[in-house]
Amino acid sequence: MHRLVREGKVRYGGLSNHPVDLIGKAMKVGPVISNQVQYNPLERNVEREVLPFCLRSGVGVLGWGSLAEGFLSDDFDHDALDPKDFRRRHRFGQPENVAKITKLRQAFGRIATSLGKKIVHIVIAWELMNPALTGAIVGIRSEREAREMIGGVGVSLSHEDMHVIEAALRIWGH
Repeated sequence: MHRLVREGKVRYGGLSNHPVDLIGKAMKVGPVISNQVQYNPLERNVEREVLPFCLRSGVGVLGWGSLAEGFLSDDFDHDALDPKDFRRRHRFGQPENVAKITKLRQAFGRIATSLGKKIVHIVIAWELMNPALTGAIVGIRSEREAREMIGGVGVSLSHEDMHVIEAALRIWGH
């Protein structure tokens, strides 16, 4: 990378899933402008170190897995999953977690209903309320899903909404 930066072939670096120590090492090589990390209401480990470091350092963060493999989507139905679907084996799909995630989806659903939105819009809005997040990466499999996502642009959550979500997240251990 040093050589590529010196030769002018690379202007900026973007990282994926890098912890703070590796982001720091990369910054010594050249300018780092982004880091992609898994981030959603069920996966929040990066809130401890990575997100604060990136915010302080001016590194943009793109959260991937925003809908937690679909577990936080409006029409997710664990029981209707194909027997071979990887989510049946995923830790979120384990019996002790399915009920917790259902309660969390219900909390997001109540807010969505009050705002005339969908659960996915509220999940993404929650994610983007974090000042360290620059954007959310959402997997879209169809034109219908793409059109649904557009409906969430500009959704703003109140302090009360955030309080409801954070209270629901406590059952997940956050």
